[in-house]
Amino acid sequence: MRQLSIFLPTIVLLMACGNQNRPSSQNADNIIVDSVTVINDPKSNLNIQTSRFSEIDTSGILIFPLTMGEAERDGSSMSYKEMPGGSYWNIIFLNSKTNAYHLLSNRKMLIKSYDFKFGSSTHENIAYTSKYIFYEIVTDDYNNDKKLTDQDPEYLFISDKEGNGLRQISPANYNLINWRLLPSVNKVIMIVKKDSDKNGAFDSYDEVSTFEVDMEKGTEPREVFSTEFKNQLKILYDRDWKRIKP
Repeated sequence: MRQLSIFLPTIVLLMACGNQNRPSSQNADNIIVDSVTVINDPKSNLNIQTSRFSEIDTSGILIFPLTMGEAERDGSSMSYKEMPGGSYWNIIFLNSKTNAYHLLSNRKMLIKSYDFKFGSSTHENIAYTSKYIFYEIVTDDYNNDKKLTDQDPEYLFISDKEGNGLRQISPANYNLINWRLLPSVNKVIMIVKKDSDKNGAFDSYDEVSTFEVDMEKGTEPREVFSTEFKNQLKILYDRDWKRIKP
């Protein structure tokens, strides 16, 4: 049976060395983690929380999005970085027929949403024939504040319906605004925003672009409209809508 293995190295070290050497590991921010303290120290008091779950189609594959409960330290401060509300730091996939389970990924990420619909609109119908689960995930600390937050770019990821093969399909350093799967051509069309003025934020002054990905070919995202065409649009807009000087 496939089981979660993130703590197996710690268990092996404990069995081999007893308490002589306290095992540690390094996380995505290059912070040394004392595994024994995290697991056993009551002052740490981390509690895995899976308050909801859903089934993929009628497959018996269950999704458990993960949050984490944390006790306050002395002085009412918290030990860990705040996570935006409604977000998850990982997902457990459970095959209820075999009881095998695994994490979506071991990478550091902030999962903003996940679904197996045709698009990001709340009015899209559930796509029971789609092969994929779609995720909107933050993985890059774009503004270098040492946190993953709503200020960092969201990317579109996919996996199969058992939570395997997670991969990013939207372009790096572009913030995802909207997307839709077109079953007729098996392409995903994405509206994304680039930090074109390079001020470290994705705001109303930045350029919005359209990308596509061919799901069957597994190609890199390709911008739909050429630079030449977009320059023509700028010229037309300037011609027709430029403010007349008084």
